[in-house]
Amino acid sequence: MTLRAGATVLATGGTVHWEDGLAEFKAGAVSATVNEVEVHGLTALRLGDVISQGEYLYLLLPGPRTQDTSPRLLDHFIWTTRLDEEATAGERHFAVLLGRSGAFASGHLAQVLHASREGLGTRTLVAPFGRDLAEFLVVGADSSYLEALREALSVAATVHGETIRWGAAWFPSDGATGEELWAAAVDRLLGLEVPGPSDLVWGDPCMTRLLALSDRWSGRSASLSVVGEEGVGRESIARYIRLRGAPNAPFIVHRASRFDRQRWAEDVARAAGGALHLRRPEILMPEERGAFWGATAFRASAGERYSSRAGFAADELVVPALADRPSDVGTIAESVLHAVDSRLARRRSILRVETRTLLLRQPGTENVRSLRNLVIRGALAASGAEVRPEHLEMPHRIPAEGSQGVRARVREVERRTIESALEEAGWNVAEAARQMDLPRRTLVYRMARLGLRRPRRG
Repeated sequence: MTLRAGATVLATGGTVHWEDGLAEFKAGAVSATVNEVEVHGLTALRLGDVISQGEYLYLLLPGPRTQDTSPRLLDHFIWTTRLDEEATAGERHFAVLLGRSGAFASGHLAQVLHASREGLGTRTLVAPFGRDLAEFLVVGADSSYLEALREALSVAATVHGETIRWGAAWFPSDGATGEELWAAAVDRLLGLEVPGPSDLVWGDPCMTRLLALSDRWSGRSASLSVVGEEGVGRESIARYIRLRGAPNAPFIVHRASRFDRQRWAEDVARAAGGALHLRRPEILMPEERGAFWGATAFRASAGERYSSRAGFAADELVVPALADRPSDVGTIAESVLHAVDSRLARRRSILRVETRTLLLRQPGTENVRSLRNLVIRGALAASGAEVRPEHLEMPHRIPAEGSQGVRARVREVERRTIESALEEAGWNVAEAARQMDLPRRTLVYRMARLGLRRPRRG
């Protein structure tokens, strides 16, 4: 079943109530189970839960094309879940728009939205974040619609004597996942620059030794395949190596998750005399892929989850997962935090000791990109000079106490199910999410709620 706003009465008499991304199930007269655990009365639900009642089985699906998309205020987690659902479906273009303004502070965002209602339309999901940031997910829209939306919001903000600074990212041209798209939008919002060769910081001895060999790697004539988990820092490594050999040459990154011949041709032309890095080589046609790896007009590199070049000559460099380099977590987090402080022209912030501890234990930081996004969100949410644990994620609604015993049992079943899937997938979160038919962001959130983390290798 796909969830719609309000109450849905099941054929067996139970009722599912969905509101603002939160779902509850009332069993009714007929006995029921949720994820094979018997329930009585009212219990909380999550996307992907299975309800069994009588001879019927119900699987809770988000139904992104049927949910209400009116411009109402959502929780940050619900907004990011919808973003990931749209990216996973991959069926239409959409935009991630971040706006920062004093007009969004002190509860004024609702007034700005109301004032711009006519220009805002009905294809926009909105979430407030931190003190003065608003997140917009604009589905099924083109650039002219996005420009009209920005104009309507900017005009509404002038009533409060404020302007709005914008950052936007498009699917599929700017990335394939919610993490990638949010990162691209926030970089443009804050004007964060790509780190140069001397700006990269690593605390792990393995990464230090790897980068110490960069001069040797940069002198090799073969193309470079950087192998590792998605978001682990493959692009940064490739950039570092290429720029060590030719610091003034262009380094072009092709970020698209779908092949567009015109955009590809433009990036190939821009990379002449420099380097072209391809985030997803699998999107290329066979003939284009062969030309890419054999190019002489530019140095080729690509991020690979595994070796799949099928005969193309390339050096292969394996980047370890962030879980295998825990000493990098604090170093990278500090570097990102100080970069944000610099762009916001404020005094240098610090990470509280308990914040550092949480970052080391947080399953949501399983790669460098997710760690970076988490720290940026914390920096934007913080109101003082310290980033505390509560700044790392926006607070979520606490469920009522009525079904705590049942929910604890459901939670234990969920823990065992997810842990089993992760073990079968070798603790590859993306693969486990694919096997469970869940959005990756949803699985990461559930891992965080359950305290599940990849075991360290002995």
